Amino acid sequence: MLEYYETIIVGGGPAGSSCAWKLKKQGKEALIIDKEAFPRLKLCAGWISSRVMEMLEFTPDEYPHSMLTMHTQLYIAPIPFPVVSSWMLPWRKDYSIRRIEFDHWLLQRSQAPVKTHQVKKIERQGEHYIIDDKYECKYLVGAAGTGCPVRRTFFPDRRVSEKLIVTLEKEFEYPQRNNNTQIFFNDHGLQGYSWYAPKGNGFLNLGLGAVSSYFVQSKTNLHDHFRWFLKDLVKRRLLDEKTSQELKPAGHGFYIFTNQGEVKKDNCFLIGDSAGLATIDLAEGIRASVESGLLAADEILGNSQYTKTKIDKFSLNRVVRWLLRA
Repeated sequence: MLEYYETIIVGGGPAGSSCAWKLKKQGKEALIIDKEAFPRLKLCAGWISSRVMEMLEFTPDEYPHSMLTMHTQLYIAPIPFPVVSSWMLPWRKDYSIRRIEFDHWLLQRSQAPVKTHQVKKIERQGEHYIIDDKYECKYLVGAAGTGCPVRRTFFPDRRVSEKLIVTLEKEFEYPQRNNNTQIFFNDHGLQGYSWYAPKGNGFLNLGLGAVSSYFVQSKTNLHDHFRWFLKDLVKRRLLDEKTSQELKPAGHGFYIFTNQGEVKKDNCFLIGDSAGLATIDLAEGIRASVESGLLAADEILGNSQYTKTKIDKFSLNRVVRWLLRA
């Protein structure tokens, strides 16, 4: 016999848990299905803005895990000093979090029932959706990232490689880390940026990301740039030589915002990375994931229409974006 829920959300990351949280607040229960059990490791530079906390109605004091106020410095090669620092952006406050903690907390906070299950087959039967002959729902939300099975089943793949971001990164304990978040644009010609992001409890996240087409054009690859990045960190005395040689990064890919592509069809919705909503300038995904999850919940509740036009496609303001393009 099928288990019926009015709404089923495939994917328990920030997009899916935000959608479930909003529905629960209005008295509507949703089932979350995820192929992994939480807490689970998630590759991500891992920062959230005060805007994310406003949308989810919590403060830093209410967050039960490590959270650092970010003191950010933006470098643009070949300029040797930061061109933008946090003190120049008093209207914006960012916090670094560890996704293994943050995602699990959001999922628990949503109070949604969670099933650990890898979705293989989804069918439309009349007004309902059937998942693997086990689950049935009226509303179906795809929140399982770039390879989301909801997207594969119901939405034609019109994504273009020019919008695909590929990354390599590593998060590890490094108590002697510098306390400033440092972002490096255009190092070694990279059409993207690398980051040095301190986390709470002595953790550090290192990584870089760029549009995938750059590597074809430049005849370089992600691993080349990651090695160069680590060497630069050693020269800057941000990382010791031994650690730089031992790090083994992992990678993933996702898409940045475009105006093209559907995010809903009938009672089926795509949110977060499933919809390809990362910001154009910094490829920031958490805010867009949360925002799209809340918007999809609003439509399910009958409050408003969920469209891409309601999602902010930039992380930075116009002045900073102009500096990065100059």
